[in-house]
Amino acid sequence: MEFSKAVVKYRVPVLIAALILMVPAVLGMAGTRINYDMLDYLPADMDTVTGQNELLEDFGKGAFSLVIVEDMSRQDVAALCEQFEQVEHVETVLWYSTLADLSIPMELLPDKLYNEFNTDHSTMLAVFFDSATSADVTMDAIREIRAITGKQCFVSGMSALVTDLKDLCEAEEPIYVGLAVAFACLAMLILLDGWLVPFVFLLSIGMMILLNLGSNYFFGEISYITKALSAVLQLAVLWITPSFCGTATTSSAACWETRKRLWPMQSMRP
Repeated sequence: MEFSKAVVKYRVPVLIAALILMVPAVLGMAGTRINYDMLDYLPADMDTVTGQNELLEDFGKGAFSLVIVEDMSRQDVAALCEQFEQVEHVETVLWYSTLADLSIPMELLPDKLYNEFNTDHSTMLAVFFDSATSADVTMDAIREIRAITGKQCFVSGMSALVTDLKDLCEAEEPIYVGLAVAFACLAMLILLDGWLVPFVFLLSIGMMILLNLGSNYFFGEISYITKALSAVLQLAVLWITPSFCGTATTSSAACWETRKRLWPMQSMRP
């Protein structure tokens, strides 16, 4: 009770301090790396993790992608391989032209081997990188390869999947955060007495979300799952309590019990 009275009494300095803290919070949020590497969350002795580490240490190869090229002549595919080799962090590009001269017909290959990499209108080549599967430089290289290839080529593999996942999260996260804010505002407008109160709550919750994301700077990096869910989770937890406790029929005991049950959820990290 004394703490609450002090906050109300010194509300202006508290508000000024909160606004000042927004500056390092925004800078901390911008400086926190988002980790999309799922291998970082697996045990170090797992076969997949061990295999990637040995590939990097012993052979200088980590990630790899398979590129499907459609309706392109062999000379153009060979030129495409040379362009791929110029991409930063591409270590090796493996196709027929890297093993034999194009003057030697590919049909001389054994049928089983030929059919593994070629169809009537497409061929497949392998691209190896000198970085980890989900490293930032690997995802940048994937984007550059896609920019080079155009619509005739399709890049697959785990690195391409992680790149698509990152782009998808960054594109859709503002959408569902905006929907969560809109529905929370609507619910509070219905349940609370004053029309201005929901916007004050949303402003305070938004500031706390910024502080929460900015404090992740001390961890160095956070999971993309944490980034995707933290804002919505904190928004959901914090608006339930004021909405429930703001109704005229809610007793103080029930309100306190709700706060006690929801409080542990606010510190959860995916």
